[in-house]
This record gives sequence, C-alpha cells and structure tokens, in this order.
Amino acid sequence: DQAVRWSAGLYYLNIEREVGVNTGVDSGNGVVASLYVPNNGMTGVNNATEQLIWDRFDTDVFAMFGSIDWDISDTVTAGAALRYDREDRKGKSLVPTDATAQFINCGLTDPYVPFTDPINPGLCPDVNPSGEFSPRQKEFTAWQPKATLTWDVFPTLTTFVSYGVGFKSGGFNNQGSQATVDKWINSVPGITSGDFTPVGIKDDYEKETSGSFELGFKSNINDYALKYEASIYHVRVDDMQFFEFLVGPFGLLRVVENIDEVEITGIELSGQWSPTDTINLFAGGNWLDSEIKANSVRPDTVGNKSPYTPDWTFNAGGDIRIPMGRSLFLLGSLDFTGVGETWFHAVQGQERPTGAAAGFSNGEYSVAERDAYWLANARLGVGGENWSLVLFGRNIGDEEWLQEVIPAPEFGGSFTHPGTLARWGVEASLIF
Repeated sequence: DQAVRWSAGLYYLNIEREVGVNTGVDSGNGVVASLYVPNNGMTGVNNATEQLIWDRFDTDVFAMFGSIDWDISDTVTAGAALRYDREDRKGKSLVPTDATAQFINCGLTDPYVPFTDPINPGLCPDVNPSGEFSPRQKEFTAWQPKATLTWDVFPTLTTFVSYGVGFKSGGFNNQGSQATVDKWINSVPGITSGDFTPVGIKDDYEKETSGSFELGFKSNINDYALKYEASIYHVRVDDMQFFEFLVGPFGLLRVVENIDEVEITGIELSGQWSPTDTINLFAGGNWLDSEIKANSVRPDTVGNKSPYTPDWTFNAGGDIRIPMGRSLFLLGSLDFTGVGETWFHAVQGQERPTGAAAGFSNGEYSVAERDAYWLANARLGVGGENWSLVLFGRNIGDEEWLQEVIPAPEFGGSFTHPGTLARWGVEASLIF
C-alpha cells in the first residue's frame, strides 16, 4: 500500500564447459567414444580424428539490479529499473597442436600430402606461423535501464508506455572457426564474384544490445467477464547474435555471428471472455515486420527479414468445467495455434556458391522459408476437486509441419526437424 516501492538484488554465476566437434575417419571398425582419437601417423585406426575443434570456456557472471515504482497519483504510476551486467569470459583450445590429418589439408589450394597438415585449420602455417593457440579473455559489460508509465484512465481502462534496454553477452567461438571458413568456404570459386560476398565468421562475437519501445492499453467489461488488450512495439537490435551451422569437407562447424542491425515493428492483440462460470474463451495474435538493416558477416542479406521471426502468430480456443453432480465435473478444451511464414537464416530467397555439389553449382534458398501452419489440440475428461482423468490429443488434424529448419547455405541444403504428428493419450492427475 506504499506510494513508493523498491527492490534491489545481486546475482553471480560461474560456468565451466567444454565444446568440441570431432570429424573422424570411418575405417569400418566401429567408433571410439572419445572426442580425440589419434591416428598415430597410420591408416586404419578406428574412427581416427580428421578434423577437431575443442575448447574449454570459463565464465564468471555478475549482476546488480534495482527497481522503483512511484504512485504519482491515484491513477498514474511511474516505474524505473536499472541493471548492470558484467561477464568475464575465458577460452582455451584443447586441440593437440602436433596432431595431423590423413586426408584433409589446409585448404582447397594446399597440396595434398597425408599426415602433414594439422587437424584444425586455425593451426595451418599460413594463418598461424606459431602453430599454437593463445588463451583468450574478454569482458562484456552493459547498463540496462527501463522506464514505464501507466495511467488508469477509467476503472476499466489502463494505458501504458515503456522503454527498455536489453543485453546478451558476447563470447568465443571455437578457435580455428575463422580459418576453417576462410579456407574451405571463402576460397570456393565464385564466392566473391558478382553479388556474392565472403562469410565474415570470427573466432569471437560481440555482445547484443536492444532498445524496445511499447505503447498499449488493457481494458475489461462486466467485472472482468471480458478482458482485452492491444499494444504496438518497435525494437532495434544491435549486433543480434545468430547461431548457424556451416558444413563442408571439414565436417560440421557451429558458430555464433553478429547481424549488425535489425529492426522489428509489430502489433499484439489479445482477449478473454467468460460468458458463464463454466466456459472460458480466448484469442490472441501478433503481427510484425522485420528487416536486416546492416550485416557485415553477410552483406548481401541486407533488406532480408530477421531469422527465426515469423510474420505472424495466432492462438484461439476455449475450455469448459461443467458440474455433473456428486462433485464431478466435465472437463474439456480445444485450442488452435497458427504460425506464419518463417525464415531460419539471414540468407533468404537467394543463391549461394557451394563446393559441395558437382561443378560448384549454387545452393538455391528461395525455397528455404517454412510455410505457415495450423495445429489443433483437444482435451476431454472428468474430474473432481483434486483429481482428473482426461483423454488428450495433440495435433489432432495430423498436420505435417516443420519444427525447425537449419539452412547450411554454403553446403547447398538444409537440415529439417519434422514436428510431431497426431498424438493421443490419457492423463491422470492428483493434487495433494
């Protein structure tokens, strides 16, 4: 009941992890469960390591934060919050520097001589004369202010406006990532010709920051039997972090890169109606427009949409809880979810040169956009005050859809993860 309310806190986290990808030679003698298997300068070794990225990452995260809300009047409230983050990140390569590859050399233009080139392109003499990886350390910091203002225009109508800054720490890719891309992707014939540009992957990536503005209202009618709200928003993201897979003769490379600037503008609508005490209906949707404004990693993607950002999302449905006598209730629900067209990469509706196909043909990515889809779920059963027995169905229309698409533009294809088809089951619950 105080006019001024505040809170403050501290946060600390330590993370230690190892990340590695081993591309091994299939000698037909099975697989050795180890991230690194030396070939000892001989052929026929079980699953001998041919290419390897392997790093240990240590992270110390510290944050302090606070917020304050002030009731300026009975109808107007102002709020402010501030958070400071500091992340100290360290990285050290664990790749043996004296290990050599049997088949994969130091790039397309390097003569092939077995057991002479290192198993990580970042150790190749032309890019790293020392033949050693140096430990890395970098600190990422950010202040994140937020301000809000709400106004109860009427007892049934509240308007609000807010602005806030977001932060995601930068970090390190596996050492040798940049050299791998430069040697096996950027050296492919045609990669720098015409409209094509080299892929600017680095061994580290920058912090991501965003500024978000939102304006909207919330309202209710008939003592909250009908509730609805709407808002418009605009987000500018600087150095948006994007995770992608790169595939080639070197195997598989997983990296984080930065898209220099992305802007997103949209509108959200939602509502809920309870016509009786036993029936509840709801619906909500989001429609947005996004655009890549600048991208130094892939300059030819400027003007494309933000990856992993559907054009629209929508959900609607209802549920019932109807008394049947003897403390029993009929329980049921039906809901629909729709997701609009979605790109999963900055490369959209374009071609990319690839050395993976005969004759260095281009990969075609105009078909890499996921189509819009709709899913329906249902539940029907009986229950009491503290128990229920329900038959449920998920994706009851047996819609074929893709949960995720992972394009690999320079490989000439995409990895797809099919979504779950129709699934039925029985669920029993007891609350005690």
